[in-house]
Amino acid sequence: MLSHPDHGILHDATVPVDPDDAQPLVAERSRTTSTDHKDSTGHQPKQLKRDNKAASDSEAEMVNVKLSPTLKQLLSLRNPLPQPGPSAVALNKIFAQTLGDLRTSSKSSVQLNGSDSEGVLQSWVVVATTTLLTTNSPSTMGPLYHFVTRVSDHGLGPEASTDAAVPLQKKVERVALMREAGLKCAVLTGVPKVINTLGALREALESDVKSELDAAQFPRREVSSQETTRERGAALFESIYNPHSEKLLSKLGRSHPDFPGFIIEHAYGGVLSNPSPEPNSSHSFDTPLISRTLTSALAVACLRAQGGVGPQLISHVFGLLKAHHEGNQTPIEQWISTEEGAEWVLGTVDKLCDVVRESGDTTLQDSARL
Repeated sequence: MLSHPDHGILHDATVPVDPDDAQPLVAERSRTTSTDHKDSTGHQPKQLKRDNKAASDSEAEMVNVKLSPTLKQLLSLRNPLPQPGPSAVALNKIFAQTLGDLRTSSKSSVQLNGSDSEGVLQSWVVVATTTLLTTNSPSTMGPLYHFVTRVSDHGLGPEASTDAAVPLQKKVERVALMREAGLKCAVLTGVPKVINTLGALREALESDVKSELDAAQFPRREVSSQETTRERGAALFESIYNPHSEKLLSKLGRSHPDFPGFIIEHAYGGVLSNPSPEPNSSHSFDTPLISRTLTSALAVACLRAQGGVGPQLISHVFGLLKAHHEGNQTPIEQWISTEEGAEWVLGTVDKLCDVVRESGDTTLQDSARL
């Protein structure tokens, strides 16, 4: 069963609005209204003029909303800032250690070649990105991105973190994978954390990577029909929860009648499953999509990192182990979907969380001022 996502509502009021910038918009609306409602003499009726003036005054009042000192003080309490991140040195150390653990642990049962080595890195990237996002520490995205884009296919040992010869296209693919993992976290840990973390990731990118990333043909979830999205979600849900999927949906329906539809269509079909290509499109996706196995590993990492959701975590560990029998897996995915692989996922999450949380200084958050 999925964890209950945080419900965040985005308001334009969270972005400071300059009243000077807002006035031309109000004036423009007034001018448009005045030209659209004139009588036969070419003049506006007095009542309409009064209504337009009242509307303009109301709009100006809404745009110019300001926070009172009391409200500002309240908003500065209860740790409003994200979790402070550890130093880049501390992060690089744990990054190299956990990536090396994956290669070493899987090596006995997986014979890796060059392409499989990139798959090892991609698997680690999904787990690491998900974990750090869930800890609500956006400042870790820069160090993670720089680490990920400096590890070559042949440098996956604990000492690997300084190879700067990674081609531009591979950098774009790796950051696209981080971005995709972040989006999938939205239904597991909440939209606000995803917004902040992906924003921090974007700020860490070099200009050439941003340009290539923006120009690439990436999957867009809105191109699929509603029926296709629902079918995709039902298939993924079934593969994770079978033979208990119907029983679970019934239980969710008793909690709220719209819950099963939301879970299947929006959570699993719209976000957790991979988007389908647009019909009759000749374009292929340039971004690495997250497989069924790594989607389960992502869910396990997210739920482990946030804590307090034991039943959901157990369900998704079972889902990860079931992926072992799905087929169409790479060698490293075949290993990650074993009990030993699941242990690596849980252990990696714990190590990353410990580093982030040990670096936190709550006094900085308590003293925040808006």
